[in-house]
Amino acid sequence: MWEEAVPKPAPSGQKRPKREENLVLYARILLAAAALLAALALRSTGGTVYDSVRRGFIRAIQPDQFLFLTQERIFSKFTEQAAEALQRWTSALPVSRPAHGKPAKTAPAAVREESYLPNFALQFPLPKGSCTRTSGYGWRTDPMGGQGTEFHYGADLAAATGTPVYAAAPGVVRTAGSHPSYGNSLRLLHAAGDETLYAHMQYLFVRAGETVQSGQLLGTVGQTGNATGPHLHFEILHKGLRYDPTEALQAAA
Repeated sequence: MWEEAVPKPAPSGQKRPKREENLVLYARILLAAAALLAALALRSTGGTVYDSVRRGFIRAIQPDQFLFLTQERIFSKFTEQAAEALQRWTSALPVSRPAHGKPAKTAPAAVREESYLPNFALQFPLPKGSCTRTSGYGWRTDPMGGQGTEFHYGADLAAATGTPVYAAAPGVVRTAGSHPSYGNSLRLLHAAGDETLYAHMQYLFVRAGETVQSGQLLGTVGQTGNATGPHLHFEILHKGLRYDPTEALQAAA
C-alpha cells in the first residue's frame, strides 16, 4: 500500500497538462508583442541601428540551419535580438533635462540664494539718485567675455568715477586693499557677525582695524579689478555666508 501512495512518474510520451501549455503560449505571445514593439521603436530611431540588429539576427540563424532548430531555439534567438534592439533604442533616447533645457545649478560654497536683512538700519552706500543698478545677485553671463555663466555675489551700482562711497552701518574695517578681482576694496564688520563689502573703488580712505560710523566716507567709485565700467560692487554677509543684498538696499533707499 505504501508503494501505491507514492505518485508514479508520468510516462515519457504523456502530454503536458493543458493549463501549462496555455501559460507557455500566453508568455510567448507577450514576449513576441514586446519584441515587436522593440523592433518598431528601433526602426523609428534610424536605419543604421535597425539594419545592424537585423543583420545580427540573420547571422544568428543561418538559412541552412533553420530547419534543424527547434521552436524554442528560434524563439530564443528572436527575443535575444529584440532585447538588444530595445537596449540600443533606450540608449539612443535623449537625456531628460529640467525646464527650458537648462541643467539645474547649485550655488557655490558659502553662498545663499535668499535675501537677508540685518537687525540694524542700513544707509544706502551711494548718494541718492547718483547710481543705476546694472547687475543683480545670482547667476549671470560672464561680463568679462568668459565662456558660460558665473555666480555674482553682490549688486552692481553704476555711478560716475569719483562718486562718494559711504559706510552702510557702523563697524570696524576688517580688510582694505587691492584684490585681483575686486580691485580696490574693503570689508566692514558690523554687529551680530554681519559684514558689508565694497569693491572696484577708485580710492580707499580708511585702513584695516579702523572704526567707522554709518554714513562715513570710505572712498570713491572706480573701475579697478575685473570691471567693465565704473561702479560699486556691494555685498552683504552674515556669519561668513553671502546673501542677496537686493532687499537690504531697497530698505536703505
